[in-house]
Amino acid sequence: MTNEKDRLSQLKFIASMFRLSMKEISNIMGDESVQVIYRLLGENVGELLSKRIQADKDNTFDKKLLKFVFDPALGEGGAEISQEGNVITVILKVCPFKRAGINISKKYYCNYTEGLIETIAKNALGDIEFRSEKLRATNKCDCTFKIIIKS
Repeated sequence: MTNEKDRLSQLKFIASMFRLSMKEISNIMGDESVQVIYRLLGENVGELLSKRIQADKDNTFDKKLLKFVFDPALGEGGAEISQEGNVITVILKVCPFKRAGINISKKYYCNYTEGLIETIAKNALGDIEFRSEKLRATNKCDCTFKIIIKS
């Protein structure tokens, strides 16, 4: 039990330091710079995850996204993915940033998620169009993204 309490205490400390760091970076550089930083972070993580996804020959793209990206971050059932023709819809029902007590209203973290998903989709599917349709940061009940496969 002590290990779990210690770990939770560590995570709370890390989250508080993270929030304070983000506030200071925003104060110095401005919100737009922070959004760009988060977009780049998402793209970098997307590149790393793309390698795992491409190595998995047993699953379809939607199952790979769930297995390697969303289930570990959101928990099983935290995301839904469907496909109609050339349009893949990704619905995130959980925001890991909001769950950690982080203010998501400035959409920094949405930029991370957009960069992550778009990079993975481009690497896996080729020529795509990517759209954010709904975001929890704008008081929607979930985040909804569309991936349109062009080729």
